[in-house]
Amino acid sequence: MAVIDIIPGVKIYQHEDYSVLFGCPPEIIKHLMLRQIPFPDLIIIPDKLHHAGTLQNSTEFPLYYFLFIMGNFQKGRKLNIGGKKNQVRNNRKLLQLSLLGPSVKEYNQIGASRYYRGLYKESRHLAIKDATGQEISIDGFVEFSFFKDSELNLTLNERDCCVKHLDHNVYEVNGARIDINFTEIQPLAYDLKASYTPQFPARFGVDVLGGGSGFTPGKPCSALLLNYNSDYMLIDCPPYLVAALNARGIACQQVKSIFLSHIHDDHCNMFPLLQFNQKIQFLGTREIFWMALYKLALQTDLSMDDLYSFFDFVELMPYQENDYYGMQIIPHYTVHSIPTVGATFRMRSSGKEHSVVFVGDNKSLDDIRQMQTDGIVSAEKLEQIQNLYHEPYDLLFPDGGKGILHGDPKDSIESSAEKVVFMHLENLPPEFDATFSLARAGKRYGVIEDQYDSSQAMTVKTIQILQNHFPGISDRWTAAMMSEIRLQNYNSGDVIMKQGEENKGVIFIILTGQCSVMFHDGQHLRELAVKEAGEIVGEMAAVNQQSERSASIVAQTPVTLCAMNERTWYNFLIAEDRIQPTQQMWQIRSELEKHEPFSSFADFVNDKIARVARRREVHPGEIIIRQGGHDSQFYIIVEGNFKVEHGSILVKELVAGDLFGEHASLTHRIRNSTISATSPGIILEIHHDDIEKIVSTTPVFNFYIQELMRKRELELARL
Repeated sequence: MAVIDIIPGVKIYQHEDYSVLFGCPPEIIKHLMLRQIPFPDLIIIPDKLHHAGTLQNSTEFPLYYFLFIMGNFQKGRKLNIGGKKNQVRNNRKLLQLSLLGPSVKEYNQIGASRYYRGLYKESRHLAIKDATGQEISIDGFVEFSFFKDSELNLTLNERDCCVKHLDHNVYEVNGARIDINFTEIQPLAYDLKASYTPQFPARFGVDVLGGGSGFTPGKPCSALLLNYNSDYMLIDCPPYLVAALNARGIACQQVKSIFLSHIHDDHCNMFPLLQFNQKIQFLGTREIFWMALYKLALQTDLSMDDLYSFFDFVELMPYQENDYYGMQIIPHYTVHSIPTVGATFRMRSSGKEHSVVFVGDNKSLDDIRQMQTDGIVSAEKLEQIQNLYHEPYDLLFPDGGKGILHGDPKDSIESSAEKVVFMHLENLPPEFDATFSLARAGKRYGVIEDQYDSSQAMTVKTIQILQNHFPGISDRWTAAMMSEIRLQNYNSGDVIMKQGEENKGVIFIILTGQCSVMFHDGQHLRELAVKEAGEIVGEMAAVNQQSERSASIVAQTPVTLCAMNERTWYNFLIAEDRIQPTQQMWQIRSELEKHEPFSSFADFVNDKIARVARRREVHPGEIIIRQGGHDSQFYIIVEGNFKVEHGSILVKELVAGDLFGEHASLTHRIRNSTISATSPGIILEIHHDDIEKIVSTTPVFNFYIQELMRKRELELARL
C-alpha cells in the first residue's frame, strides 16, 4: 500500500487490488500516462472545486480513457466516482451532457431551431448501445457514490474499500491519511516551449495554442487564436489557457472574444474566463452557449443566471454571414457525438477576400456518407461539409484525429486551400507528410499581414488605453502625447526599468504581454505586482516627480510597450486636474492590496474600485448598515473590526479585506443584518451603480462576489 503524489492537489492511494485518485484537475490523465501510473478504480471529487483558476473536478477524459482506451467498456466494467452528494450529482449530469448531448427536454429549454431535430438524431445514432441496441445512459458507464456520515463504502475489484472524509480535502483509506490541500500552481504535463520575442497580432491570421487531443500526453489540446483587426479571438478554450497565452506572449486582456465549437473537455475548459479582468464576448450558436454555461454551472455550483452575467453573448446564425467588426463569420454544423460547430472567417483587403476555415471535430467523410445513406444525416448537410474540403481558402484547419468520432487526413487530399493544417493529430501518416501540416503550439499563420498595419494598430491600442484610464481625455492632449510615442519590444526576462536608476523621462503603456514589478529591500527581491496589456508603468515617478525609479520592471513574457514623454504626460495631468484624483486612487489601491482578495487581483481591477470608492473613517459603536434598511451602498473594510448581527444573534465578525452590503447593492433587497464597528476603522463606500458596473464588467470580481453571496445565504439559512 502506498500514497503517490502526482502533482499538488492530486494523490493516488494504491492498494494491491485497487487504487483511488484524490483530486481531478484537467489533463490529469496525461500525468498518469507520462508516469505510467496505473489508472485508478475510484475517483474522489475534492471538496474544493477550483484553485488558482483551475477546476479540480474534470472527470470527463479520465472516464473516456477508462472506458475506451483501456477497453473497460467492452469488459463490462464501470468507473467509480465518489464525493459529496451535490458534487457527485452535478458530475453525473455533466458526464451525461458531454457524453450523450442534450435531451429533448433540454433542447426545448434552449429554444426552437430547425437544426435541433437533426442534431438530436445524430447523437442518438452515435450513442453507445447495449447488445439489444438500446442506448446506454451514463449510469451504464459510471457507478456514482457519495459520502454518508463521512464514509464512502464500496467494492473495488471484489475487495471492500472504505474512504473516510476527515476534514476539508483530507481523507483516509485503510489508515493512510491523504491530504490534498495545496497552495502551489499545478504544473502542466508538457512543455509549452514559450516564445522569447514579442509579436504584433496580425490584421488577419492564426496563432496555434495547441493541436493535440485529451489523450496526447506530451502536447496541449487543440485551440487556436484568431487575429482579426489586431485583436484576438479564442477558437475553443484549452486546459490551462492562461499558461498557453502567456507562452505566446499574450495577456488575457488582449483576448476580446471566444468562438466555441463544442463542450468536450479538451475544447471547452472555460473556467479561466471567469477569472479574467475584463468581460469577453461569446460568439456561437444558441445551443453551444447554453451547453457551455450549463457545464460551467455543474462544475462551479454557480447558477445559470449567475453565469450569463460573465459573457456578452453574440448569437451566430448557422450557414449565414454574421458580420463582426468587419469580419464575416459563417458557422456550420459538423457530425460529432454531441452538437458541434465550425466556422468560416472572412475578411477583405485590397479588394480581395481572404478566408480561414476551422472545420471543428467531425467524423470522416466516408462515415458521414454512410450516415446519409442510412437516413441519419441530410443530403444538404453532407454537401455543406464536403464543400469545406474542396473550396479554395487561405487556411483550412480540419479534424484529422481519425477513430470513430474524428476525421481522416485523406478527406483533405483534394482540398483547394493554400494551407491545410490538421488539428487533433499527433503525427501525420507518412503519405501526407509533405502535403499537409500539423497544428503545433507556437505556430503562426498570417493571412493579411502588413508591418504598417501592425504599427497603426498599436497606435490605435494606445489611444484606447488612454481613453480607458482617463475618461473624457481631450483630443488635443491625446494628439500631443501620441505625437511623441515610440514602440519598444522586449524579450521575456528583459529588464525594462531598474530600481534606483535615474528616471529617463519616459513612462510606458503595455500593449502586449505581461511585466513584473520587482522590489529589492536590501536583502530580498520580491514581486510587488503583475502588470499586463492595457496597464501603465512608470507613471508614479512622473506624478510624484521622483528622480529615481522606486522598483524594477521585468518582462514576464515577451512584451511590446509604447514609450511616452514623461514631461508631456505630467503636463496633461496638471492641465486636466488629474494629479490629486490619481494620487487618491493610488492611496486607496495600496490599502486594498494589503488584503485578500484584492492582493491577488490585478491593478486593473483594484484601480476600477479605487476610482469610485469614498474613503470613510468610522468609530466604535457606529452603525454602518441597519437591518431592514433600504439604502444600497457597498462597503469594503480596509482597517478595523466590525460585527454582523441578525436580530439579536451575532452572526460573525468582519476584519480588513472583508466586504459587506453586497446583497442590497447588487440584488436590490432590504438589509438583512445590522453591521457596526467594534473598533476605530476605515471603510470604502461605493455607490450601488458603480459597484454594479464594476461587477458586470469584471469577471474575476464578479466570481468572487457570487461565491461570497452564496456563502452569506448559507450563513443566513443556518440561522
